[in-house]
Amino acid sequence: MRRLLILLMIGILTVDTAFSQFNFVFLPEVYGRSVDGLSNFQIQNLTSQVRAGQMHITVRENISKTRVLTMISPEISISPGSSTFPVNAYAASSFNFSNTPLGAIASQTRNFPPGEYTFCFRFVPADKGDDYENCFDASIQPLVPISLINPADQDKICQKRPPLSWQPPVPFPPNMRFRLLLTDKKGGAAVENLLMNTPLILLDNIPSTMISYPSSAPDLKEGHTYCWQVIAYQNGVIISRSEIWEFTVQCNDPVASDPKDSYRELKLMVNGNYYYANRVLRFSFNNKYNVKKLDYMIYDAENGDARIRHLPEIAIAPGLNKIDIDLTDLGMGTGKHYTIKVFPFNEPEVAVRFIYQENESSN
Repeated sequence: MRRLLILLMIGILTVDTAFSQFNFVFLPEVYGRSVDGLSNFQIQNLTSQVRAGQMHITVRENISKTRVLTMISPEISISPGSSTFPVNAYAASSFNFSNTPLGAIASQTRNFPPGEYTFCFRFVPADKGDDYENCFDASIQPLVPISLINPADQDKICQKRPPLSWQPPVPFPPNMRFRLLLTDKKGGAAVENLLMNTPLILLDNIPSTMISYPSSAPDLKEGHTYCWQVIAYQNGVIISRSEIWEFTVQCNDPVASDPKDSYRELKLMVNGNYYYANRVLRFSFNNKYNVKKLDYMIYDAENGDARIRHLPEIAIAPGLNKIDIDLTDLGMGTGKHYTIKVFPFNEPEVAVRFIYQENESSN
């Protein structure tokens, strides 16, 4: 019995030694993104002899169960110890890409599309001995995913036909295309609305990262909230999906204005008349572009047009904006004359004269 146990232990050790004569070291999260990156692996020859043979590398996408690539190297010699795979041998290898969309993308771009992959490295000895193989699993995702830009998430805009823009994923090959979906939110989570509701806009095969609102689509409605998403794909394979963002069309100011004062339109305030600003300067401004911040200056008309410092930053949205500028902390004198200049993007500046006061205004 004891002799049998000894023989079994020797057999187990022999099998373990046989299957561990070659090991491979590979970092798929780092080097598994591209075909050329597959050459960055190490071979550990745990024997005391130089071994001749060929390397076989197989790449499979696990969700679609698709073989993407098989590489077979010319015959090489592997010395004992740890060594890197020879660059010239990798360049001289044969690459067989599968006849699938994934294989076509990898062949054209030398990059693997996002997916769940298994990378298998196998050494086939020239003397027809045992093969040695190690496999590595990894999730390959874009270095930079696709992201939406405008309209911003949870934004309130006064545009019923807004432009839509997004940041493409990286890498961004020339043949990448985009699909855009936009739908009316009718309660529940944004993702539920996008999946369940009939889209108001469904555009496909978009080559750029910005579109104007389609002329064939109906106007967006005041007070309605909308959900939208953009999907990037290549050769029919989805590369990246953006988050689902929401925005609301809101053109009416939700905050009641002071009944003793009103919002002047800039175009009506430039013809010589003074506007009496009672602590707060109020006016409306039509932002025709996607400018985020009001570009303006205030000058002291009675002090050589000296600039007023420390002006507050005013955020604006596309469309009509009703703006309140608090003047109380700017060191202005009651009854004195001032000028505000607003610099609209790509348009002439607008100069507005006003008199500052701290009592009831009489316009």
